[in-house]
Amino acid sequence: MDTKYSENENKIIAKRYADALLEIESDVSKEEILKQVLDIQTSLKNSEELRKVMTSPIVSVQEKKGIIENIFSNSNIVVQNFLKLLIDKDRFSILDSIIKEYKSVIDKEHNILNIKVISAFELNENEKAMIKVKMKNVLNKEIDLNWGVNNDIIGGLIFEINDKIIDCSLQHKLLEIKRKIIR
Repeated sequence: MDTKYSENENKIIAKRYADALLEIESDVSKEEILKQVLDIQTSLKNSEELRKVMTSPIVSVQEKKGIIENIFSNSNIVVQNFLKLLIDKDRFSILDSIIKEYKSVIDKEHNILNIKVISAFELNENEKAMIKVKMKNVLNKEIDLNWGVNNDIIGGLIFEINDKIIDCSLQHKLLEIKRKIIR
């Protein structure tokens, strides 16, 4: 995250860059560009050293661009040039936010809703499939579920949809009972 600006300012800046990437005319689809930037994001998350180099003020702009050309040479030229622009404008540190904004627009175009589901323990594939079907039927949208585990919730599930949290955990219910008893 770019610490030069507040979180809100970073979000505004990320949205502008995501919109600019969406407006680029290319023979490559928006979905393919998204796939490529998500692959790059994964590479950066898997290599702390690469991430540090790409955001370091000590490493020159030309060296960073060379790294883009070498490491991400399989990426489309549009994606490579976009990454180089971020380097030129000293915005590479907000790449995750830009990708999040870009993905949000693509998902909205395809009627896809991203939901994070947190459970007290790892769910098996059948349980995950059942939850996905029920959520798809209730919300009448395509669903992209991301799974998390938090042992503290004891049981139940927590759903994070956009900026909303629906807490159906046992921990939450116990806290509600405790509050009612205290009153």
